[in-house]
Amino acid sequence: MNNHTMMNELAEIDEIEHSKSAFAECCSRLFRNKAALFGLIVMVAVILIAIFAPLLAPYDYAKQNLPEMLQGPSFEHPFGTDEFGRDIFSRVIYGSRVSLQVGFLAIGISLLVGLLLGSIAGYYGGILDQCICALMDIAWAFPMTLIAIAIIAILGPGLFNVCLAIAACSWAAFARIVRGQFLSLRNQEFVEAARVLGFSDLRIILRHIFPNALAPVVVLTTLEVPKAIIVEATLSFLGLGVQPPMPSWGSIMSSGRSFLFDAPWITIFPGVMIILVVMGFNLFGDALRDSMDPRLRD
Repeated sequence: MNNHTMMNELAEIDEIEHSKSAFAECCSRLFRNKAALFGLIVMVAVILIAIFAPLLAPYDYAKQNLPEMLQGPSFEHPFGTDEFGRDIFSRVIYGSRVSLQVGFLAIGISLLVGLLLGSIAGYYGGILDQCICALMDIAWAFPMTLIAIAIIAILGPGLFNVCLAIAACSWAAFARIVRGQFLSLRNQEFVEAARVLGFSDLRIILRHIFPNALAPVVVLTTLEVPKAIIVEATLSFLGLGVQPPMPSWGSIMSSGRSFLFDAPWITIFPGVMIILVVMGFNLFGDALRDSMDPRLRD
């Protein structure tokens, strides 16, 4: 038994060293990609803007100043003002908080649910696999935004309800990819060896299968966050997302619809922010996927 334990420890050490080498190679390939660097810069910049919003915003995002309503971009108001005289630059800065909160929280919930159901379906199979696959098919049968609108109509608008609505639409993508990874790994030799050594299913899943299935999950996460940001902006644009006076990029664009020709800056600047953030996450996610693909390694 001691020999088996020693062999298992040596195998785990070798696996750790191999993982470190693969991680270093992945990082090297990733940071040689200019698109990935641009995406990473955008992501880091937006996260820092959201964190330090109170320091960066020159005005209170909710303070109205009617004498300065609908002013164009200027030194005093870089992004202009809206119909209530509120500074668009400050509202866009605080809107980044809402978008990132929804993106990370919603996808975090989706990730946890998808990992749990996908690992159960892929590892155990049988009737559990059939039931979970049926749930995934149902979730994939309807458009994401349509399901989110239906859930918000039931739960009511609000930040956390938006996160739950988006999570209810996104978990199936994580469950499907995790299930596929578990199906391909559960009969590998190292998993069979762990079973022979008497390890529990939980230990096999957490220490032997899951680390090898992590790469596509990380890539999918970076690609799902911008989808969540777009859905949140859509819901807020329709009045079903974050409620006033809290600013959201979608709600700012919605308020600018009536002034599209007289004050286009109300709609343009939050729209540009959405484009930049979504593009940044997608570029980084695409590059991360390519760097983790063993078929593309030199």
